[in-house]
Amino acid sequence: MPEPAPPAPRSRRHSPSEARRKIIESAIRFLWDHPFRELRIGGLMAGTSLSRPAFYQYFTDLHHLIEMLLDEVERVMVETANPWITGEGEPVSALREALEGTARTCAAHGPVLRAIVEAAPLDERLERAWSAFMGRWDAAVAARIEVQQEAGLIRPLDAKRIANALNALDAAVLIAEFGRHPQGDLKAVVDTLHRIWVGALYLAPTGASEPSSGVTHSASPPTGSR
Repeated sequence: MPEPAPPAPRSRRHSPSEARRKIIESAIRFLWDHPFRELRIGGLMAGTSLSRPAFYQYFTDLHHLIEMLLDEVERVMVETANPWITGEGEPVSALREALEGTARTCAAHGPVLRAIVEAAPLDERLERAWSAFMGRWDAAVAARIEVQQEAGLIRPLDAKRIANALNALDAAVLIAEFGRHPQGDLKAVVDTLHRIWVGALYLAPTGASEPSSGVTHSASPPTGSR
């Protein structure tokens, strides 16, 4: 008598965190080559092993998904920028470490940032999300500049304006370098941004006396390569 046929295999159930991650990964893959306006839930879920209704177990709509992706990028950036933001160690070296961490995060999540920046001018919800994201970074950088000014590490300057300018520059450069394939050279990008930040914050203008600080100044900003 023949053996009974084994039961048909059931599709493996995904844990909530795994299912959510699959949706996010599908979105990032799409955004590498397409703008946010072309993203559709059906196409997004077709890139996963999940059903279309599963999307709504984790996100209310596509904007919610993109906002959550931006929150994740910000969380990682906060962790990597901590050495300089919190004033750990020698300022110029800590600044390079923070910029390198930020650049690495953008290299991994560049299409998300690019998609938001491209969509924001015509999308009020994403415009608010991006404005809030940049506003928090502007406030954090301005606060660190002010603390280091009080300590004599940074010469007198308008902390808020210089923070806004440096962050806007970073966003433009990092998105241009890492928002699409092929991506730029990470070390070269970090070297460039570090030179600009050090020049703006720690090097005295030509002909001006340098502030008294614990930072060693030189004619050219140190690269701090590790």
